[in-house]
Amino acid sequence: MRSRARVTRWNLFFEYVSIGLMIVSGILLVPLYLRFIPIGLYGAWLATGNILAWLTAIDPGLSTVLQQQVAVAYGKKDFTAVRELFAGGLCITTAIICVIIVLSFILAKHLPGWLNLPVDIDSAMIIKAFCLMVIGTALMIFSYSITATNGGLLASVSIGIIYVIVTVFSIILTIALLYNGFGLLAIPMGCLFRGVGLILGNFGYFIWRTAVEKIGFSFSFRKAPALIKLTLYTFLGNCGELITNNTDLFILSRFLGPEIVPVLHLTRTPTQMSKAFVVRPAIAFMPAVSHLVGSGEIDKARTVLLRFSRIIFWLLGLFVSGFIVFNDDFVRLWVGSQLFAGQAINLILCGIFFFAVISDSLVKLCLALGNIKGNNLMTFIKALLFIPLVILGAKYLGILGIVLAQLLSILVVSSWYYPRSFSRLLKLLPRDHKDIIREILRIFVIIVPLMLSFVWFHPQGWFQFIVLVVSFGILYAFGLWLISKQFRSEMILLFRWLPIKFFKIPSFEESA
Repeated sequence: MRSRARVTRWNLFFEYVSIGLMIVSGILLVPLYLRFIPIGLYGAWLATGNILAWLTAIDPGLSTVLQQQVAVAYGKKDFTAVRELFAGGLCITTAIICVIIVLSFILAKHLPGWLNLPVDIDSAMIIKAFCLMVIGTALMIFSYSITATNGGLLASVSIGIIYVIVTVFSIILTIALLYNGFGLLAIPMGCLFRGVGLILGNFGYFIWRTAVEKIGFSFSFRKAPALIKLTLYTFLGNCGELITNNTDLFILSRFLGPEIVPVLHLTRTPTQMSKAFVVRPAIAFMPAVSHLVGSGEIDKARTVLLRFSRIIFWLLGLFVSGFIVFNDDFVRLWVGSQLFAGQAINLILCGIFFFAVISDSLVKLCLALGNIKGNNLMTFIKALLFIPLVILGAKYLGILGIVLAQLLSILVVSSWYYPRSFSRLLKLLPRDHKDIIREILRIFVIIVPLMLSFVWFHPQGWFQFIVLVVSFGILYAFGLWLISKQFRSEMILLFRWLPIKFFKIPSFEESA
């Protein structure tokens, strides 16, 4: 069996590498998109992403369940169950992607009417790009089941290497196609390449791994019914998450036109990208936590996860205060001030970011601990609340109403259930809650004077912007060092390990 600490470290490393690649494709490539793709056509394309996301809701979230179940079986050394879970996962996923492709091609012709596209936008191009994107997305969904099985087998390094290689080449392909006149079609063709590459790489690794560890390979589908039963709940959760995250741009295009879509999308892109950065450690912990459940050592995770909670709040303090101060300047330097939605919208987006990071991190950890049913039901309830709020908000308040709808749905549902579930599963004590609250108050004491000091600066170029951001981060870390004993302890440990590794996560055994 592989070291859980080592697997978690590599998971975390590759999660952050994936964020870097997301920044390249989601931020650095956007000016290139706008150079080769008309703004109206690009806005309509962004809105079609909402529709595609709804269609992918047919995927019941099998990969999450599959990774958790495989990790538990692997922790028990039940290789028969591992084989049956893999076979059942492939069977279910094949049926899912076939349904997605068929429905998408049937609905594609209705896209221009649903998006209320102006006559000067190339509707045929939108439909063609959408169909290509559907095929690429379906292939990626198929690859997720294979990747999830490898993740349950604690295969962090191989999964990461395959992902990085395939993604880098897909980005290069997209850029090459843009320069060679493919326009909007370059984006879905890059996705298509990525789906094929992930399937081939991860399937090849799984075959090799089963031979090396003598796990074996079979076509038994005995575990398929159990997987289907569990994925009924993840299906509800996935539907809820997709509706919450992929309805607003479509509604915005419907009520205000596709030209306004890039304004909201580009204003919130930094917070969305950064949310992935902060939530990634929770994702990295998932296989190890599930493996502990299978091996009966779940108590050893308690200390590490409490430390992890403090680190999340330290990061949140830095990112939220930074976005309040710098997001308008970032968007202005990146794509132009005309595409910034305003400081009021930005403040609400920062609130969404804060509560979404907390709830998303706790969702991942609670799922790994085995709470599949409750988590997904609450996610679906949040979506049911969000739908009427976003429609009314867009109709009467425009962009402001859309972001307020998302914030309210999170506050009403997510802000209380997931912390409560996490506390119950780990059996946290009252003193644990008090320690976290005190740490949040310390963070608040630091960020208020920092924001009041930096809000008056308006950099005129990227060099000035970077200097201000780095200075802000250094002063924030210095403030935490002065008033937080826990932060000093973590930093001392980090400095002690730096000569050996860039970072190290203490093993579950050491922390316990």
